[in-house]
Amino acid sequence: MTKLLLIGGGHAHLSILRSLLHEEISDLQVTLITSSKFQYYSGMFSGFTEGLYDEDEIRIDLESLCTRASVSFIEDTIISFDPMQKVLLGFSGGIYSFDVVSFDIGSGVASDLTQNVGLNIKPNYRFTEQIKEFRSSESPVIIGGGSAGVELAFSTSAWRKKQSLKNPVTLISSSPLLHSYGNKATEKIREIAKYHNLVYYENEQIEKLKNSIIITDKDTEIKYSAIMPVTGPKASSLFQQALLSTDANGYLLVDDTLQNADYPYVFGAGDCVSLAGYPNLPKNGVYAVRQGPFLWKNIKRLITGRPLVPFKPPKKFVSILSTGEKHGLFTYGDLVIYGKWAWSLKNRIDRKFMNKHL
Repeated sequence: MTKLLLIGGGHAHLSILRSLLHEEISDLQVTLITSSKFQYYSGMFSGFTEGLYDEDEIRIDLESLCTRASVSFIEDTIISFDPMQKVLLGFSGGIYSFDVVSFDIGSGVASDLTQNVGLNIKPNYRFTEQIKEFRSSESPVIIGGGSAGVELAFSTSAWRKKQSLKNPVTLISSSPLLHSYGNKATEKIREIAKYHNLVYYENEQIEKLKNSIIITDKDTEIKYSAIMPVTGPKASSLFQQALLSTDANGYLLVDDTLQNADYPYVFGAGDCVSLAGYPNLPKNGVYAVRQGPFLWKNIKRLITGRPLVPFKPPKKFVSILSTGEKHGLFTYGDLVIYGKWAWSLKNRIDRKFMNKHL
């Protein structure tokens, strides 16, 4: 009997669980180990923040899904890993042996000055309690002008408007807003922000915090009562501690078959890995979704001794950001369109994804 351990309930592993609802593989024992019985879908975080979705609508019951897929479920957090001995240690004290292991544990949030005072949207199963505290705070400040920070700023602002809370949400970005999306998206999101009276600062770094005041490198002083850092991803320390090959930032290094070069029985997908052939690939759920079928195919091929198949990330993809009040910003390459239809499309896509796991 071959033991396959799936560590983490991210997009790629969800794809495997969905496949196992309809597949039966002899002599394969599959176990999912994850820190929470629920996997929260980040694509709907903005809608939850704004009050458009209930908590049950944005989370997947992993334990129930595993039961239906004939997969063992263990709620534990992996804290140590010995790839040579093929064993993992959980926070609970549990020791887990394997023949093949796959990691899809996502990433943390890179925060420096704010790490001791800021709330945190990760791990994602803490998101709902954290955002409830944040959005009702007197002077909420979001750090980070990427897609997650921008969505959170607009959705928090929309919720506060419904609650008649007067103080604005403030967004601080070290670069232009939506910088990675290109100039057209940056210009459009600025226009939308001005329309919604969203207070934002671009190209400013936080220098220090003093007496509930943020002071930036441009000497801007911003009052805060709650800080939510959404400043980009941070790798788990698990892989470097296990002496696995990683990239310079500590992400598990995998080749195009999603295997680690040191140990072919160690796989990885999603935000916790770095693709050797694509070192600058952004951490984005789109890639994790696309990796899922390749990951499952290659795990099965390794077990049965067949050649593995390469994964090639798409060069561009559709992205829809919620901008509050059921409007959205649609981007695809250089195409940038804003409107209600964009949010409606996003809502349909997100609900369809969630319904796959019911």
